[in-house]
Amino acid sequence: MTVYLSLGSNIRPRHHLGAVLRLLDAQAAVWLLGESPWYETRPWGGIAQANFLNLVCAIETSLLPLQLQQATQAIEQQLGRVRALRNGPRTIDIDILLAGDTRLETPTLTIPHPGLLKRDFMLVPLLDLAPDARLPGSGERLIDKRAHLSYHQIIRKLT
Repeated sequence: MTVYLSLGSNIRPRHHLGAVLRLLDAQAAVWLLGESPWYETRPWGGIAQANFLNLVCAIETSLLPLQLQQATQAIEQQLGRVRALRNGPRTIDIDILLAGDTRLETPTLTIPHPGLLKRDFMLVPLLDLAPDARLPGSGERLIDKRAHLSYHQIIRKLT
């Protein structure tokens, strides 16, 4: 199954984003397919902090979504992620945006990610990587949703 992950960091972001890409690719059941350009973005959530670097990567995996969530949370912990302050500074944040045609809602994981159609730092890099991506279930083109985003955090495209 092809999965799109949103990656973000504002604590040594170049180091942590590079590390997470290497750690994802080193997972036994995960194959890194590609990454979007990197973006500098304003923090989301109203907390004064440093700007973020964000990107989206595509992976192929045989893991089920909840297994992938456990694997990505283990990587976050390995890279020193501390969840002390909601929307606060972080070494790394890994969110599952899309997972094949999966639609899922559990207490800990919702796919598609609920912020995907609201936040430009999730949707824009995803469209850079997969311009023909569609919403699972409805088949709606994600590119058609770009004009309706609620939050515009992107400052500039870096690569």
